[in-house]
Amino acid sequence: MKDPRYNVITNTRGFDFLVYLSFLGGNEMKRYGLILVLIVGIMLTSFAAEMKTVDPRLTPQAPNMGGTLVRSFANSPQSFSFYGSLDNIAYTIAGQFLDPLVEANPIDYSLEPALAKSWDVSDDQKVVTFHLRDVKWSDGTPLTSDDVIFTFEKFVMNRFAEGNSIDRFTLGGQAITWEKVDDKTLKAHLPTPYGAFYTVLSHVLIYPKHILADKIDPNDPGSVNRLWTTDTPLNQIVGTGPFVLSQYIVDQKVVMKKNPNFWKQDKWGNQLPYADTLEYLIIRDPEVTNAKFMAGELVAMTIAARDYPMFKQRELDGAPFVVYRAEPVNPTPSPLHITFNLDVPNPELRDVFRKTEFRAAMEYALDRERIIDEVYNTLAVLGGVPVLPANADFYNPNIEQLRRGFDLDQAKALLDYLGLVDRNGDGWRQFPSGNRLSFVLITSTAQDYVDISYIFSETLKSIGVDCVMQVIDGALRNQRALAGDFEACLWAFGNQPDPQLRKAIWQPGNPLYYNHLSTMHDETRAAVYENMMYWEKIVFQMFELGEATMDPAKRKLYYDIWQEIYAVYVPFIFVCKGMDLLAVARNIGNYYQLPEGMIVGTNYTIFVKN
Repeated sequence: MKDPRYNVITNTRGFDFLVYLSFLGGNEMKRYGLILVLIVGIMLTSFAAEMKTVDPRLTPQAPNMGGTLVRSFANSPQSFSFYGSLDNIAYTIAGQFLDPLVEANPIDYSLEPALAKSWDVSDDQKVVTFHLRDVKWSDGTPLTSDDVIFTFEKFVMNRFAEGNSIDRFTLGGQAITWEKVDDKTLKAHLPTPYGAFYTVLSHVLIYPKHILADKIDPNDPGSVNRLWTTDTPLNQIVGTGPFVLSQYIVDQKVVMKKNPNFWKQDKWGNQLPYADTLEYLIIRDPEVTNAKFMAGELVAMTIAARDYPMFKQRELDGAPFVVYRAEPVNPTPSPLHITFNLDVPNPELRDVFRKTEFRAAMEYALDRERIIDEVYNTLAVLGGVPVLPANADFYNPNIEQLRRGFDLDQAKALLDYLGLVDRNGDGWRQFPSGNRLSFVLITSTAQDYVDISYIFSETLKSIGVDCVMQVIDGALRNQRALAGDFEACLWAFGNQPDPQLRKAIWQPGNPLYYNHLSTMHDETRAAVYENMMYWEKIVFQMFELGEATMDPAKRKLYYDIWQEIYAVYVPFIFVCKGMDLLAVARNIGNYYQLPEGMIVGTNYTIFVKN
């Protein structure tokens, strides 16, 4: 039985999809750099001020200065390094004390100057000259062009750095290079015009060369992963962000103090941040987090969907907090997905996992509506593949017609078509060899992950598929997945306003494309085209084209095709995306919800009321 979606890739936008099949054979794939791309010049507005005034929408209320903001983490940080770990908590902390050259507006994600106060673009769109602000590091040392170049050379483009971004700054096999003009001026040389250049720059946090240069072992580029570990003396960790690390008590709390050299101000001229102290308590038990918030010990907290009715009722009963609900727009947490290891050692599983019919059957067996109702208390949406519906710039609504709904008859028919049938009457489907169709689904200990895995595995068992849940610590799940040591996996990552920011995840041949690691060479990390399936080669090409053009319409077209291919061939089965649910103490100012739904509030613009 063939699913009709296999023959459906829309061709309604005046674009001949088959033209790209010419790139699939042999050396043609390697010649993508020769593709003629229409270049439309784009220049962002330059800003002259050294001190930046933040978007007035972030500061509608005149503040009280000082005080302490207390928030929480569910786990301890694995590191304080942005580039030396794959840890969201480490990323959150680093984002409080480090800044990029270009940043996304916290409300609408529009790109704005940050450490770079302005830039100029050459006529051919291939040289960008950045002019740095007169910013000082938290220890008083001036920020210079050397810091930017150091960050790119030792971290961003270091393939041994766990959090490197080589894929984002390599175009057609050629790396973007940097040239120092003077202490406050530097140039980026692009091999080709790059439509996502400023977007990817917004995710590069600049490191201090004067602090870290002599701590890197020149004979061991992987030594960068041992910098700014959690046992580093905190006075050795400096930054340009609103806060600096002050205290870390293992498994208890992370404390940050106001950076006196921070370079942002509000519309009244007050230097930000407003608070003197930002503190994160480490609370692993969600019930304890709830209790501490309701006791007034936390300024805000993300609410689990199952707890939303309780929090909302308490708000209505006069509790000292406000509860917000919004359509999901934030990159994290990402939409959950289920995937199968296309390189799994078991040859029978590997063969069936690589068949689109099998992955389609698994999607038909995923009861998303039940998951949204039971796990998320109806407070979730179908999360795209993985571009969110709220992302008007890149979301492709065609996937809504391509997505497979819950249909066990279709799932069973596809499995029958593959010859995966119950051959001995024991209730389980077997391979033609007689071996049972059985695989292990690894998942984390987070309650929503456990609940989703249980629903999925029990549904599969009802149609004769032996799906064995294995619940493990989230960090261990991540390690095993990224090492290709799994059969099936439930995870969530990879959603950003611009798909280019997640090229390393969703484009075959990259290190985070973890369900088919053989598409990347182990040592050189180069893409291995001959190991890609034909539709993966098209996805690869769409990302290459999407990064090379500066025409927004063309970029959307390329990423539309990627989403449609993912919806048809389901290398990742996207489950859903929980709504943004937040509770905020009433004594916290500048936390509010815009009429269009966005919840507004940053650590450097909220304050404690009297």
